[in-house]
Amino acid sequence: MRSPSKRRHRQKTKPRRFLMPPEPEPQPQPVPKRRLPVPRLRHFPDKGHLTEDYSDLVDASEIPPPYPPKWIFERMERHLPPALLRAPRGEKLEYMQRILAGHVPSPEDFARMESCIQYRKRICSSYKPLHPQLYKMDPRAFFLPSFLRAIRGNTIESFFDIIEEPTPKVYTFPMLRPAFCKMLMNEVENFQNWARREKQEINDPDSLGEPARGTTISDIGMKGMLDDLMKQFISPISKVLFPEVGGGCLDSQNSFVVPYGGDEGELSFNEDDNCMGMHVDDSDITLNVCLGKQFTGGEIYFVGRRCRNHVNSGPKHEETFIYSHVVGQALLYHGRHRHYVCPSYGLRHNMIMRCKSSLFNEVTKCKIDFPDWCIECLREHTASGWNILKP
Repeated sequence: MRSPSKRRHRQKTKPRRFLMPPEPEPQPQPVPKRRLPVPRLRHFPDKGHLTEDYSDLVDASEIPPPYPPKWIFERMERHLPPALLRAPRGEKLEYMQRILAGHVPSPEDFARMESCIQYRKRICSSYKPLHPQLYKMDPRAFFLPSFLRAIRGNTIESFFDIIEEPTPKVYTFPMLRPAFCKMLMNEVENFQNWARREKQEINDPDSLGEPARGTTISDIGMKGMLDDLMKQFISPISKVLFPEVGGGCLDSQNSFVVPYGGDEGELSFNEDDNCMGMHVDDSDITLNVCLGKQFTGGEIYFVGRRCRNHVNSGPKHEETFIYSHVVGQALLYHGRHRHYVCPSYGLRHNMIMRCKSSLFNEVTKCKIDFPDWCIECLREHTASGWNILKP
């Protein structure tokens, strides 16, 4: 028989209870922010709509500098969606400013553009051209017959009747008549003599040093002719040769004539001059044509195409190529093709046209690698096992 003490102890002992932890109080969920709709304009304007007056924007400081001219808002208002046409002026203005936000230049860029416009106006109103026929496109007077036949054919076969590819993505072809090359050099020299007499500062086209080495021929009134050259003659070729960098949609150009060397036969650049060391052009596609004068040397040394991330990587042996200039012969290459200019004796003039595609640059603005043309990007993708589809 068990002792009473043990029985009492067993009766007083309570069974264990497993208490569940208290449920956590629900946390308030953040209210998702409402995404503003992407502002869009109608394709066709409402021509009968009476627009608001925006002439007071600059005085009232309603928009940050640079100040778009009032006619931009007046014209944009006619393209607004129908629901906004009768909205208050402030609401319409805010809608249009959101559209312009990604396209209005910074104050620094705006000041630089305004200075360039005033510079061109000052020159065009004062400078008298030596050869007025250069300022309007004349294909028969400017180009060799073989080049014109290739452009008129407008086929891959007709282009490669005159085009040679001595190294991948570097193309050469006969283009300019000797008479045109001579006239263009004389025109540039005449402009430089006029600028010295009038004490007119010449804008440096490519930051090649002080004083400016080259002359931007768009600034002296040739922009219309050069735009025609790019759109009618370079774009058809680059569409076939450079489709991967916007060759078929070129819409802007910066053209200049650069002298290398001097009349006394000195070297064009000494060993300590880094201005024409290895570099890439500020372009998508570059056209480089030797205009002439007496010279030896001055070859262009190509060392492969690279993106911004790999521009300083070492060249491969198969990428190196040396090009010797021929008067009137065009050299067409990718703007990211690294190169440098070898020293030359004598005096040599080259016309350089740097072409860009705003569509291509907008599409590739967020890209960080380019395995379709940068060999280092391709190597990294291959090492990581990615499949690269080449165009």
